[in-house]
Amino acid sequence: MERGRILGIAYNVIPVADIERSAKWYVKHFGFNIRNQRNGYLSLFRGNRPILDLIQSDNDTRAVFEINDKKRWIITFFTNDIESLHSYLKSEDLKVGNISDEGQFGKFFVLEDPDGNLFDVWEHHDCELIY
Repeated sequence: MERGRILGIAYNVIPVADIERSAKWYVKHFGFNIRNQRNGYLSLFRGNRPILDLIQSDNDTRAVFEINDKKRWIITFFTNDIESLHSYLKSEDLKVGNISDEGQFGKFFVLEDPDGNLFDVWEHHDCELIY
């Protein structure tokens, strides 16, 4: 292995208004486990893999940006069964968009957490991702 190279993204940090409420939401709906909890900050893992860090924010900052007055996400989650995940999240009354099948680019839907952070959820069987 070459040394001194970026190997990937370790985790992403997102702002939340209530860290306890948000952590419970991610644990319940995504099966993440909590690690490294400290005052106003905690890590969410999938098994032993870090996924997200939540930081309690004292303002309305959210992990979104806009292009042509349309809100966009900054993080895309990967799934191996988008239909089942989408059905489950809808049955839990989460804010989820419709599944978009973009052929060779895969299937997608947009999801919003309780704090207004937007995420994209993606399924693509020809892409080698380790999860």
